[in-house]
Amino acid sequence: MGQQSVIAYNKRNEGEIIGYDKHFAPTCFREHSYRYDSFDPKYETLKYTRPKECSDCPLANEGICQKVYKVKITSDLRRYTAPARGSQAWKNIFKRRTAVERVNAYLKEFFQLNNVRYRTGKRAKIHFDMVTLIYNASKLAADRINVQLNQQQVA
Repeated sequence: MGQQSVIAYNKRNEGEIIGYDKHFAPTCFREHSYRYDSFDPKYETLKYTRPKECSDCPLANEGICQKVYKVKITSDLRRYTAPARGSQAWKNIFKRRTAVERVNAYLKEFFQLNNVRYRTGKRAKIHFDMVTLIYNASKLAADRINVQLNQQQVA
């Protein structure tokens, strides 16, 4: 479906990876992290550019450091996502995901969505639709009551 997972990375007892930082961005010989530049959907690659600290580095002139570093996402789907981990775009997407997960946890806790016991998916879908309808209606009612209370306090 072309979707990317936006989940926190679980190390699974792995050691430190040499040549990469904590967000799996490549590093130069002096351990400066390359900067995430862009994602190429055609080749499914993340593009990293040379760090700012390496602009006056003598190793860059000798051809040891690369200007651009590309990593295929398919090389390790757990580590590499589009946009790259640690970038501002990834942080924004992760914030949206955590907001949605809070609602899911609320529905599971108070509306018994983790305890649905129907033989057919049709009845389970109706149960889910009813729960989300009730949740949205209660949030709408609470928002309207808060607006009325705020208007009364101002007046």
